[in-house]
Amino acid sequence: MQTLYVLYDARCGLCTQVRDWLQTQPAYVDLRLLPSDSDEVRRRFPGLPSDELVVVSDSGEVWFGENAFLVCLWALRAYREWAGRLASPLLRPMARQAFEAVSRNRHGVSGLLRLKSEAELKKKLNEVTIPTCPTQ
Repeated sequence: MQTLYVLYDARCGLCTQVRDWLQTQPAYVDLRLLPSDSDEVRRRFPGLPSDELVVVSDSGEVWFGENAFLVCLWALRAYREWAGRLASPLLRPMARQAFEAVSRNRHGVSGLLRLKSEAELKKKLNEVTIPTCPTQ
């Protein structure tokens, strides 16, 4: 496995922030982060849900939800050990509950922390009026 495709909700400010963070982390494998509702995802991975975290490997494995979260941690140099710990039988139920709680409330968390999604940022940028230069 050399590449993981991480499909995230680009309408969610928290998901967009996590995407940005993932892109800055040293990783063992190449992480390609794609908005889950993009044309590229629909073309490459038809039929996958667009309302939850999904990770697809270049060798065809697919992970959803907290399993996808753990695979993302596993891919990162600084967090692989944590992925192993959280996947252990003792901590797995807690990791699942924590992931599900954050995921279920991600839009609320985004609002609370004032995290803007890609769509919100694009909308704001489209609303900006650029003054024209007077002609002489």
